[in-house]
Amino acid sequence: MSRHAQQCHLLFADIKGFSSRSDREQLRSREDLYAELRSAFGDELWELCPHEDRGDGVLVVMPPVLPVETLFTAVLPRLEHALGARRRSDPLLRLRIAVHAGAVHRDSHGFAGNAVNHVFRLCDGEPLRQALDGATSDTALLVSEVVHDSAVRAGLPGVEPTTFHAVTFQVKETRARAWLHVAGDHACAMRIARESGAAADEERAEDRRGGVSVNAGRNVHMNGAVVTAGDAHVSLPSEPRSRWWRGGR
Repeated sequence: MSRHAQQCHLLFADIKGFSSRSDREQLRSREDLYAELRSAFGDELWELCPHEDRGDGVLVVMPPVLPVETLFTAVLPRLEHALGARRRSDPLLRLRIAVHAGAVHRDSHGFAGNAVNHVFRLCDGEPLRQALDGATSDTALLVSEVVHDSAVRAGLPGVEPTTFHAVTFQVKETRARAWLHVAGDHACAMRIARESGAAADEERAEDRRGGVSVNAGRNVHMNGAVVTAGDAHVSLPSEPRSRWWRGGR
């Protein structure tokens, strides 16, 4: 890849339960993760995709020349199938996977930019964590709005848009919408989406609440109005919280 920013698709795969494992198990899990990713991508495609180690996960950058449908129709299905086939392995390998697209910078230290930040935050979001906790499958996938619009909703061959469900998440200063897919466990994805939607509705209702409440224990004059009886306590509405917005950071 060039050192200049390029528009790329990003995949970040993170191992569930990594930090609770012993050093030996962590090393084994890392070896297994790289082996499964290489197998899912295929040797030729894997060599074309620069990747960066993140301890308990791997960031994979797909150069612009590679079609994104390859990810959805070949790589991810092969990865889920392979993980399911090794269900009795020790240690178990289950993955949270996030996919985003945007401008990716590369310097002597590695990959950087808002797009890189966003794919990590997709993976750290509560909806994806909850999905893998409750899924019967071994992967849970969260794609950004950008990827959903360009690849999923566009109806690429082999990609079924109805299996992706909108969720909202917040990690640090990033508050955004994304789309959840759980291979072979559609009910799990729908449940997480409903819970996410309910939480967002409650937050929006909180934002709309306003006014001033007064408990009076003695006479209080308020711009010509009079409240009678004992001590007065006035509660002002808190600052409204900003709503999630569509985009990167």
